[in-house]
Amino acid sequence: LAPGAALLDALQAEGAVTVPLDGPLTPAQRELQALGGEVAQALAHEGRLLALLVLGPKERSPYQAEDLNLLAAFAQITGLALASAQEHQTIEALNRDLRAKVEKISEQQRRILALQSELRKQALARRPAPLPEPAPNGQGAANGADGNGHTAAAGKSPIIGASPQLRQLLNLIRKVSNNDRTVVLVRGESGTGKELLAQAVHDHSPRAGKPFVKVHCAALSPTLLESELFGHVKGAFTGAHRDKVGRFEMAHGGTLFLDEIGDITLEVQTKLLRVLQDQEFERVGSSEPVKVDVRILAATHQDLEGLIRQGRFRMDLFYRLNVFPIVVPPLRERWEDIPDLVQHFLQSAALRCNRPVPQIDDEALHLLRRYSWPGNIRQLENVIERAVVIVEGGVVTVEELPEEVLQETDGVAAREWADGDGSGEADSVILAEPVSGVPLERAARHRREREQILRALETAGGNKAEAARALGLARSTLVSRLKKLGLG
Repeated sequence: LAPGAALLDALQAEGAVTVPLDGPLTPAQRELQALGGEVAQALAHEGRLLALLVLGPKERSPYQAEDLNLLAAFAQITGLALASAQEHQTIEALNRDLRAKVEKISEQQRRILALQSELRKQALARRPAPLPEPAPNGQGAANGADGNGHTAAAGKSPIIGASPQLRQLLNLIRKVSNNDRTVVLVRGESGTGKELLAQAVHDHSPRAGKPFVKVHCAALSPTLLESELFGHVKGAFTGAHRDKVGRFEMAHGGTLFLDEIGDITLEVQTKLLRVLQDQEFERVGSSEPVKVDVRILAATHQDLEGLIRQGRFRMDLFYRLNVFPIVVPPLRERWEDIPDLVQHFLQSAALRCNRPVPQIDDEALHLLRRYSWPGNIRQLENVIERAVVIVEGGVVTVEELPEEVLQETDGVAAREWADGDGSGEADSVILAEPVSGVPLERAARHRREREQILRALETAGGNKAEAARALGLARSTLVSRLKKLGLG
């Protein structure tokens, strides 16, 4: 039947069409009769005609009302089944497309890993020199670094800063790098640079010229993680159209970094334990063992001991991984490194934004050093990049810092002022909290800024453009601050 046929229109409108025994026929009834039918029933779902059912004449008697009622009930069930089948076919098609794209991405990742391995072989033909002492950013850490304050410049420290905690950390890396079979567990809060420390262990080990393969365990489902780690054979599960090499095989001869190891399931933990014990595993869907020579580096921000008590992490696996633990200190415990990190991030953010490198004034840097940094180095980088984007002059001030930094540091300043003798107790009940709800340090800061702007305006004879130039600000910035201080 062609679209727009009378029979289709009648079924869409009425749900059923019958051919009478006598009398004139409608166009729809004539079409039904031409098909050899006596009854046509619409198979619809949510008002949409999916198909039609045509019944020929009965042998002994015409169709009765109960026949038509039974047919209508059957049509409702069948219409729902047809709609479900169509949706299932659509989902299957989408799944096939998704599997094809995942396979394509995996193939690209394998090519990238192969290229990275080849580049490392060329760049590290000779074993790199031992890890040097950490240096401030201005003395050798500004030759190129990644988002966590780590630089890849040859012969330079991979970590910016010179705090005692950092020196101790580099000393541990220096010691464990020489033994290329010792399992290392890197622990620390999110954003502290655990992955880059693992990279430093690999780059200064005898395996430096071999692959460094990373797996983010928390980003993969248990089934996909097992396939990614160990690979699979063709037909192992739905969608396994060909053999796949796992990350363990990719890392053969080199290092496998398992990030967020605390998020893997107990089943995968069991198989991982076998690899650590025997250096062999089986691909998914295969019983043939595969031998590998891989060094394991793992990292987590979770409390593994707590997970063991909850029954979510195997104790034997924990002791296998915890051979050489390295605890990365949070940024709040290495505040001495903040100035060097800030300077580096100012340079890298300015380069990305194609802007001149701004300076940072002492007051803003002072607040950055007092902040607790729950997001650690990653959060510091984001704060500095935001400041570089919004700053209008050549100096980052407290005005470019986010509100959460100002609020927390103001509270700290108020408590320290109240405890003037260092006893840990407030010298005055009145001063134990900010006066009238106004943070003390912010009030003093606004007072100093107000006085500075008033002096500049007085010197410029009230000319805002000249005053802005004297202050090193854009005129729009000066106008904005005048309004903020109640002077506009």
